[in-house]
Amino acid sequence: MEMDKEARKETIKELLKKGDHICSERLNGLFYHHGIYVGHGRVIHLSGPIRGTGKFRSSSSFVSTPRWPCSQKACQGIFCGGIVITCVDCFLDGHSLYVIDYECSKVSSFLEKHDISVKSPDEVVDLAYAEFYRKINSDGYHLLNRNCEHFATYCKTGESFSMQSLWLKAEGLASRLFFLLLGTIRG
Repeated sequence: MEMDKEARKETIKELLKKGDHICSERLNGLFYHHGIYVGHGRVIHLSGPIRGTGKFRSSSSFVSTPRWPCSQKACQGIFCGGIVITCVDCFLDGHSLYVIDYECSKVSSFLEKHDISVKSPDEVVDLAYAEFYRKINSDGYHLLNRNCEHFATYCKTGESFSMQSLWLKAEGLASRLFFLLLGTIRG
């Protein structure tokens, strides 16, 4: 008998380890939201636009408390220069959960080609918290140059890169995706 999506997600949540690079699909897999699992049901991630407003968080804001969809103690719902600490459920926003496997995924060949190594779980978590408190991403979010995947890979390896951005740039799809997301392309 095949496990339903919710049961699968709950099983994966129970297996998460500190320092895991996790992601969750958005817009039916058109792109993925990335973050670092730091333990105790918390994820640190770089956030884009505030849900439902279409506006981006101000890079001049140091710490703010946006509204998040839950009231779990693990969910602090605070952000610092676009970097957010939330619970896993708020990170997922109702979508599936995946763990990036740096040894078995397409990322491994990229890492090898660029001589990049993966940090220990404690180093990953320490870096995620350090970046949160240092407000490293004070310039906010940028789809191609400073997105959630850049943040997660930086915490995991010390090098900032986004496979999604590399693909978009290589395929010349970035501007089309931007207008599609804004709803300005008519089919």
